[in-house]
Amino acid sequence: MSLCTECGDWFPDKRAELGYPHCMSCGDLVAAEQRAGWCVVPTPKGHYTRVTNKEELKHLNQKIR
Repeated sequence: MSLCTECGDWFPDKRAELGYPHCMSCGDLVAAEQRAGWCVVPTPKGHYTRVTNKEELKHLNQKIR
């Protein structure tokens, strides 16, 4: 068993071997915090991209006039 870095509870070693330093409960909270920092937007050529910088998002769909 491995020790969670957030709450100090024990979680299975298999999860730690996969590279997760958190238990499932804390892992959900950490993932939600990370997802709040980005969004997925469509681009003019039809694919989707992840944007983490708000300035990039503002200039992504500008049409040349």
